[in-house]
Amino acid sequence: MLTYESISILATRFDGGFPLVLVVQRQEQARRISRTAWEKRALIMSTPPPLTNTEDASQTPVLLDTDIGSNVDDLLALLFILGSQNLKLVGVTTVYGHTHLRARIAAATLSIAGRDDVPIGFGSAEPRSGRDVFWTGHEGEGFDLSQVEDPETTAAAVYADALRAHGSTLVVAAIGPLTNAVEALEGCKVKPRCVVAMAGQFEEGRPDHNVFSDAVAAARFMELGIPIICIGIELCRQVPYAASDLDTIQRARPEHPLTALIVEQSQTWWHHHGLEQSNPCDPLTLLAVSHPEVFEFRQAKIQIPAYGSQAGKTRWVPSDYGHQWFATGVQVQRAQSLILDSVIRGMRS
Repeated sequence: MLTYESISILATRFDGGFPLVLVVQRQEQARRISRTAWEKRALIMSTPPPLTNTEDASQTPVLLDTDIGSNVDDLLALLFILGSQNLKLVGVTTVYGHTHLRARIAAATLSIAGRDDVPIGFGSAEPRSGRDVFWTGHEGEGFDLSQVEDPETTAAAVYADALRAHGSTLVVAAIGPLTNAVEALEGCKVKPRCVVAMAGQFEEGRPDHNVFSDAVAAARFMELGIPIICIGIELCRQVPYAASDLDTIQRARPEHPLTALIVEQSQTWWHHHGLEQSNPCDPLTLLAVSHPEVFEFRQAKIQIPAYGSQAGKTRWVPSDYGHQWFATGVQVQRAQSLILDSVIRGMRS
């Protein structure tokens, strides 16, 4: 099948016998035809192939790669997996900044939830890009870390063990910068089923935090050939997380120690940004694994500039082949309900 790229290349190579204006017209016509065809195919795509069985699977193994401790949505994502009826948490790795502290925060949360069995590994503190780490200063506040030892296991070891145990059935949920994912997977012979990432800004605007924080790692990951499904920041902003959600959690688990922690962490994050609500970006990313039918997806060729003034900005063109997708739509009310239900179930112990 002739794609826009191939037609464009042919037109360029054989423009010697044609007027330049005709070549340009043919290239533009090829662009319009191919884009229209690609977009029509993309619009009818319901679920990317790597996710077609996750909504029916009883135990999809998930490794959570997180920068927990700053934004409350990482905490919600961790509880979301614990409460999911068809996801199994097989490991947690921390990325970006003080990853030892982040690992201790994850360990403290899992201990309260009764899941001390989950392996935890600290990962890369510094992004490959060399960009300064965004650090709020409230990381660790509100968590009882007095009984939590400094982690000794690395993120690379947790990745390796998870891949050894689960192979190509493993789903990596990357809800922080992609530094760990690149370092663990770029030279690995066994690849996960896919990586589902809170990554990208697929409309005009500033780059999202995760990609911008390590554009070098994000750019490299897009070259690895590993299937990736991105939940972009523009989609996350459609789903609110506000005081009414805290009320729902408090009514459902009034005495649970994690309830007070969620309330405190939520209010701290909102206060830090001068807001009265935020968005559950990270649990929304996990929802794409457990309930992909709630989303609409588009297949695309995604590129991330690693350097310069455009570093971290998401570039994409429609594609009917390859291994990259991003979500274009979500059923907002259903997503809110499913996220809250799973978070509350994760606090059942």
